[in-house]
Amino acid sequence: MLEKPNLENEKIISCLRESFGVSANGVDFLPVGNDSNSWLYRVNTDDKKYFLKVKKGMMYEPSVVVPRYLKDEGIEQVVAPMPTKTGELWEKADNFTLILYPFIDGETGMKLGMSENQWKEFGTVLKKIHSSKLSSELAKQVKKESFAPKWSELIKELQKKIDGGQFTDSFQKELATFWKEKNKEIKEIINRMKELGHLLQAQPLDFVLCHTDIHIANILLDKQTKMFIVDWDNPLLAPKERDLMFVIGAKEEKLFFSGYGKSEINSVALSYYLFEWVAQEIGDYGERVLLNDDVGEETKKDSVK
Repeated sequence: MLEKPNLENEKIISCLRESFGVSANGVDFLPVGNDSNSWLYRVNTDDKKYFLKVKKGMMYEPSVVVPRYLKDEGIEQVVAPMPTKTGELWEKADNFTLILYPFIDGETGMKLGMSENQWKEFGTVLKKIHSSKLSSELAKQVKKESFAPKWSELIKELQKKIDGGQFTDSFQKELATFWKEKNKEIKEIINRMKELGHLLQAQPLDFVLCHTDIHIANILLDKQTKMFIVDWDNPLLAPKERDLMFVIGAKEEKLFFSGYGKSEINSVALSYYLFEWVAQEIGDYGERVLLNDDVGEETKKDSVK
């Protein structure tokens, strides 16, 4: 989110001290990220920095448990949350959840660009993730792909809002005008996504642990060019194409698969996930502008853009 949450810095600092044993002398809000229900901070202490995620709403426990599990299994590139003094991976403060991470002093692969060896490493690491065997208890917690995405219903709700014509600000009016211009195309996208989903529901498919958002903007490279994979908000048991869609078609695809290994691609699954990604963007940004009363003007402006 681009605006700070309704949570005082003093409460954050107190929670860090009492629950995580971290004596912060300040926290800096970072107006970055693409989740309308989370906020990011840099935590400053006398001798080191930490990265803090503040979330609102229901906690999806695999978002913290899965990366911790993978890190403990030896996948060093995974950035995992740090435990509290009682061994928990998060703590509550008012109506928010606080999750603490080590601070990675680096830039994204998208901003810096990635070398040939880094693309190969990316492939090798993702293969390890896809090959991971979760404990039976953890596997039960992780959502499984159903090919019936929530975005269909959300977009119906957004369509109803637009058709009703009751708008409270200029951002809603601007989005509604654009939506109406693209109405036919939006409906075709949703219908095609549903058709492909129905086809996949009838296929015998192999499911693996997927990150679900593993593009190179979620890969950090530090000053020693060490790689880190972040943003484990929505791990999912799904066909491997859920993650591979981010690299198939890229000019570095061959480099990636030299690390990942040979893999037969299900073209229907790949197409489904590409359509679903577009539907997700339409639904997510549309919701921020038309349905979410908690977002500020900067977030609405960015969402319309």
